[in-house]
Amino acid sequence: MNYKKKPFSLSFGIMVVCFMLVLAGCSANAASENNAAAANNAATASENANKKLTMAYTWNPAGVDPHGDDSWDVMRSGAGETLIKLNEQLQPAAWLAKEWKQEDANTWTLKLENNVTFHDGKKMDAESVKASLLRSIANSHLAKDLLLVKDIEVLAPDELKIITTQPNSAIISSLADPSTIILDVDSMKEAGSYPAMTGAFKIKQFTKDVSLVVERYDGYWGQPAKLKEVTMKFVTDGNTRLMALQAGEVDVATDIPIDSIELVEKDSKLEVLSAPSVRTHMVLFNMNSALFKEKANREVVDQAIPREAIIESVMRGYGTKAKSPFPEILPFGKVAEQAAGETTEQLLTAGGWQKNAAGMWEKEGKPFEATLLTFPHRPELSVMAEVIQNQLLNEGITVKIRKVENIDAELAKSDWDLAMYSMLTAHTGDPQYFLNIFYQSASESNVSHYVSKPLETVINKLNDTPATEARNALAIQAQDIINEDLPQSFIVHPDNVFGVRKGGNGLCSASDRILLCDS
Repeated sequence: MNYKKKPFSLSFGIMVVCFMLVLAGCSANAASENNAAAANNAATASENANKKLTMAYTWNPAGVDPHGDDSWDVMRSGAGETLIKLNEQLQPAAWLAKEWKQEDANTWTLKLENNVTFHDGKKMDAESVKASLLRSIANSHLAKDLLLVKDIEVLAPDELKIITTQPNSAIISSLADPSTIILDVDSMKEAGSYPAMTGAFKIKQFTKDVSLVVERYDGYWGQPAKLKEVTMKFVTDGNTRLMALQAGEVDVATDIPIDSIELVEKDSKLEVLSAPSVRTHMVLFNMNSALFKEKANREVVDQAIPREAIIESVMRGYGTKAKSPFPEILPFGKVAEQAAGETTEQLLTAGGWQKNAAGMWEKEGKPFEATLLTFPHRPELSVMAEVIQNQLLNEGITVKIRKVENIDAELAKSDWDLAMYSMLTAHTGDPQYFLNIFYQSASESNVSHYVSKPLETVINKLNDTPATEARNALAIQAQDIINEDLPQSFIVHPDNVFGVRKGGNGLCSASDRILLCDS
């Protein structure tokens, strides 16, 4: 069955400043067409100025401090901003920092916008930005690992210098990560206070396990938000989010369950929006497993994964085939597909396996039997696990699926063979961070326990290389090594799928309403 999808604009969809409410007024370009259109647009904009938007939101943040585990949620609310943002091609672009320059391998200078105020009315300057960055580095391991800061110096009221502990060619892209959101540090000194940031919206109310409400900040330094207020209701169950959308309780529902998309498409009041993401669904191999320390056995599993069928049946067409960790929408994601190797029978026979009377592979009297972990937070992964299980059973291999609540906690243990996993692989538009944490042998995030000195050599060279084209070439070289060794099997780069009410709250259109990105 062929599923039709309405693709959301790629330029909107792949932006890492995720899910932020559009700040521009409706149909600004059309206003210049003629006076009548301009008057109509002005009236529409005036009407929308008092509009509110409600959304059913996937995640349930513990708080609103952006310098911690909830930074993405704060960024998605439109309340926080970083020094750098990523443009439609996922390249660094000016935001709170209007320009930057690399002085030497370890030193960068940045000039700041000089008309920015925090939500508490204080002026943003180099001293306040320095204090905010130092707080983010102290409170967030992600900011610390991304920036590798040795020192920050204030050169002028609108200029600062960042000195790194080692060459860090990705630092400018890394300054777009939500963990580096700029805030007035003084606003966080009182218990229970909301952070004063610089975004077009400011936090009005946060109720744990219930919602986050933001309202338009009238002192915003850029183009003002067109909505008066936005409520993000925390609804972690996908079916419950869908029912809220169908009942008209919310205008937007994030992460619509894939198997429910047809229900939305059949509802004349609703619309499905989708966009490419920089997320990858994959199978992890435990290189410490007696089975999967053997590359031939990893190849057998990889060959059994029906990627096209999974995209069509499990993902309903909302995804693209994964040939590597990074999607092809990224310049460093354009890698060559691995050529077909030996058959399952050839690989296993060469490894000393034989089929028994029941048609199952065994070796020295022991069956080829593996445990595959999966988890509930991304339901499509469990369905994929069942597809892979059936495919391998047809090949004479038994896979037992074990569902766990906390996948990362289970991966830290040693008693697993295979695991379904999903990760943002290029959330700053650069390959460096993912390659470092996932493939350096000393990294705690190297959950596959994979060691490759040739790969680490390439990654270390990437870390020291500033030129974009050279960095992309090194990232592709690294992926070629990964694909050859197969510490993971990459399945699909899923699309982001949102449900919206058509014309909800008098807004111009669904594409005017939100920017879509990964969550």
